[in-house]
Formats: sequence, structure tokens, C-alpha cells
Amino acid sequence: MKRKINRVGPSTLTVSLPSKWAKNLGLKAGNEIEVEERANQLVLSRERTIEKKDITIHYPSKQRFLKRFLVSAYIKGYDTIQVTYDDPVLFGLVQETMNKLLLGFEVVEHSKDRCVLKNIAEGMEYEFDNTQRKYFLHIKQLLSHLIEAIQNKDPQELEHLLFVDQTVDKLCQFIRRMLNIHGYKDDSKGKSLYFIDNLLESIADHCRDIAKHMQRTGIYPSSDFLVLLKQVAQNIETYYQLFYTFNREKLVDLKERDVQIKKSVLEQIEKHEHQHFLFYHHLLGMTEICHDLSEEMG
Repeated sequence: MKRKINRVGPSTLTVSLPSKWAKNLGLKAGNEIEVEERANQLVLSRERTIEKKDITIHYPSKQRFLKRFLVSAYIKGYDTIQVTYDDPVLFGLVQETMNKLLLGFEVVEHSKDRCVLKNIAEGMEYEFDNTQRKYFLHIKQLLSHLIEAIQNKDPQELEHLLFVDQTVDKLCQFIRRMLNIHGYKDDSKGKSLYFIDNLLESIADHCRDIAKHMQRTGIYPSSDFLVLLKQVAQNIETYYQLFYTFNREKLVDLKERDVQIKKSVLEQIEKHEHQHFLFYHHLLGMTEICHDLSEEMG
């Protein structure tokens, strides 16, 4: 079906709605409709209402507590999560998980054998692009803290890193939730975004584990390791730029650097003592993730 574009005033363009379509949906003058941009398409629909979902999760004992059950319900888009338990001590674990990972949720009911968690921040779920950018910036910040901590042998930087990592975890779960509930404005990119955000969280996990190993052992990586870590951080910075402004030449350069960094990491693993192996294990993991990220570009 083709429709003619009309001009109203100096700059506004309009298209009339097919009368049969409008009648079937009960649309009248003054009604609002959803207009969704999808690349070179505009999708029109009646105002979308998303069904509220609730779920009940039972924990028989503290030993059987897994935060994954709560996080999974959150990611899948449930708005109300009722948790029942036989041991009142479990409420503390539920509340701790909620505070760390379930952005926008609060406890609205609580008794000795149950509690109810509810989404109280619905408006936030329409701020996807801002949240995505904030998530990226936190990943970059994690790498900066790790570089500073190693460079200056600064345990306080490690504490800052672990604090930022908690925010990264929370933002990642929130983005997954938004993609599951609302999808993405460009359907062709939605699944790729979900994968990209999981990869970025894995980068954060490697940074966290390196930091925890340094805290536990008091051992800091070598200067060779620091050079390679800075190169990985530079590649993440380039990936961030490409994510928002794609450039084919930059992508080719990025992939070439990924290959070279991985080769250098493997060479260093052969050279260094056993006590540094774990550092390089995590660095190798980051280089492989950078490769996977570059594969999602273009």
C-alpha cells in the first residue's frame, strides 16, 4: 500500500491513515497511537500496553538459596516477585540480592515466611539508550581503575573497581530486562545488543577477578602485563566509538590489534612464573571477548 506525503505548514510532513485500518482498531480523531522507528520503516500501532506479570519463588532453606532464581525472574520481565521461605533468615539474602542486582525493585510486603518485591520504577525502562551508554562508560571506568591500581600498586583503586563492578552488574541485568520486555527500536539489532551486553559484563568479571586476586595475594602484575592491559583498554575505547559511529577502516585496525594482543599475551604466558598465570588467563579472556565484540560490528 502506498500513501502520499502531504506538507502541513513550513516543515511538517503528514500521511493519512488507511480508513479501514483505523476503523478496525476503533481509532478516532484525538486518539494517540504508537509510532516506532525501525531503520527505514515506521511501525504504527495502538498504544501498547504491556501485561503485568507476577511469579512466586519458594526457598525451602538457606542452603538451597540461589540468587539466580530471583535474577532470572527479573530479567524475564516479571513486575512482582513473591518469595516464600521456611527460614526467616532468607529474607536478608533476598533483600541483599535485590539491592545489588534488581534495579528499580523494592520490598513492598514482608512477613516471617514471605516477602513481595515490586517494580516501582517503570519510567526508567524507556531510557534504554541512556542506560546503554552509561553501562559502556562504567566498563571503561573499570579498566581505568584496574590500570591505576596496578600502575601505582594502590589497594584503594581496587576497592573503587569492586564498587563500580556492582553497578555494572546491576545495569547489565536492567538492560537485559528492558530488551526482554520492550525489545529494541531496531529489531535487527536487539539480539545482537543482548549478546554485546553479556560480553561487556564478562570483561567486567575479568577485571573484578584480577582485582580480587591482587587483594587476596598482595601480588601485582608485571609491567609487561600492564602494557597489554592498556592495549586492551584502548581497544574497548575504540569499540565504544565504533558502536556509536561506525567506521569500516577503524574496525579493520581494531581486529588486527586484537590478533596481535592475543599473540603477545600467549607469549607472555610462556615466559612468566606460575604466580602470574592467573593474571594472563584473565587477560587472554578479555582479548577473546574483544574479538567477539568486533564480530558484532558492521
